[in-house]
Amino acid sequence: MPLCPFASVRLLARSEPPSPLRPTQIIVHTANATLPAADVRFRRPGARGRSHFGVSATGKITQWLDTSTPADSAYRANLRSDGTGAVTITTEGHVSEPWTDDQLDALVRLHWWLMRTHPAIAHRACRTPADPGLAHHTLLGSPGPWTPVPKSCPGPRRIGQWEDSLLPRVLAPYGISVSDMRPRHERAEEIVQELLSLSIAPLTAPAADESPLTPSSDPSSATPPEHPPTAADTAPQPRARDSAVSVQPRQHHPVREALRDFFLPDSAPQAPQPSAPPSAAQEGV
Repeated sequence: MPLCPFASVRLLARSEPPSPLRPTQIIVHTANATLPAADVRFRRPGARGRSHFGVSATGKITQWLDTSTPADSAYRANLRSDGTGAVTITTEGHVSEPWTDDQLDALVRLHWWLMRTHPAIAHRACRTPADPGLAHHTLLGSPGPWTPVPKSCPGPRRIGQWEDSLLPRVLAPYGISVSDMRPRHERAEEIVQELLSLSIAPLTAPAADESPLTPSSDPSSATPPEHPPTAADTAPQPRARDSAVSVQPRQHHPVREALRDFFLPDSAPQAPQPSAPPSAAQEGV
């Protein structure tokens, strides 16, 4: 039963033994309430929308479910048929408010602990509904694979913080620089636009000994020759090949590789996992 050592553990009662969960994702929500109010709501009979963790505005972390059991706040990511699913974190406040500095610090620390405890959680933003990694509730759309109804959770300002602060801070100890962590379907248009904007190299000018294809403006050029050409004159002569010409290796093409990675994600080479972030002792646990 994975329990966070620096969280206040207040486990919710379950009416029946839950199916086991193998976490591969972390999804962040907003409670649209205070954390005590969310705690009361989650304890009502038949309550839905429960998360594994809650983070208050002051940075206090509460754990409601152990991370080997599914929550029910991420729709199809709660528990998939292969036993994988998401650990969900609800944050105190409303979708119109930003996260406090204390909340961001607590979220970073909690992400690090979850990624150490569950190595199947990938060190990147989720790219598809079942792709291992990190996300907020509406990263892949609303309605979408993680919410059946339209919503803005965790909120526009918090989404900006997730992209600009939370994600870079979480991934920095792994040596990962975040340049564009939006999902692939949002980047597709930009990739195509970049492809269309590529300039085509102009055709090389004809060599000095080659005649232009356009008619000459010199009147004398239209004068027929005094003697018609013989068969020997008109026979095509073999063109000498330049022995110095060699086949150049295929050049690196970032747009082609981006398209291949977009449409064929499984073809990308799998890099080894980077080293872990600071240990629990170094974090001051």
